[in-house]
Amino acid sequence: MLEQDVLADLLTSGAYERHVRNIRRKNAERREVLLRALADHIGPKVTVAGADTGLHVVAWLNGIDSGCEPAIIADARAAGIGLYPVSPLYDPAERRPETTGFIMGYAGLDAEALRRGVAVLADILAKHR
Repeated sequence: MLEQDVLADLLTSGAYERHVRNIRRKNAERREVLLRALADHIGPKVTVAGADTGLHVVAWLNGIDSGCEPAIIADARAAGIGLYPVSPLYDPAERRPETTGFIMGYAGLDAEALRRGVAVLADILAKHR
């Protein structure tokens, strides 16, 4: 009952709506930082999908064969970067993408961490071209 009363107060006062607007603004700013960092550090060798909304994007790494995916993930993890490949999301019985693709989240990171992470990723990718 206490939780319901608190939620009712948040909704009535407008605090919840202000909170949601603030979070949306912050996530939009983080998304822009990630997209700018990808463009600055990786440039035309990355194609981003799903950048209009949500809390992650898919970065397709043009010219990097999907066979390099495990090595890129290992190098990234060794550098403290979590990369999540797109390939396991495809049906193994169907043809998988030939290009490496990663799901990149941004909501839990600040702008500097996003910039730094993409810069490190760009260095890693340079080894796998």
